[in-house]
Amino acid sequence: MAENKNIMDMVRRFAGADPAAEDTVLQMCYRAAVAWYREAGVPENAGDELYLFWVCNLAAWMYDNRGNADANAAVPIYIVTSVHQLRRGLSDRPRTPSGGD
Repeated sequence: MAENKNIMDMVRRFAGADPAAEDTVLQMCYRAAVAWYREAGVPENAGDELYLFWVCNLAAWMYDNRGNADANAAVPIYIVTSVHQLRRGLSDRPRTPSGGD
């Protein structure tokens, strides 16, 4: 799965990562976020602005909390509730061009 450069730039900004930093961990976090939403019943929809907002938000949270195994490692409730928002009418929202690499 090759991530679009624009999407990875967005993940980097959400995470507050240095622009020159290695992409490997950010890519892993992005892929994990996409998988997390898919497992929650939200199909991948990279052209949907709201979907991208939440996936990037979760990827940034995962990046910030990598290595954290204590009780505070639970996915925040605001991200969990986003599943309901995304399940309702994913196809009704405007799509964003996916851009180029």
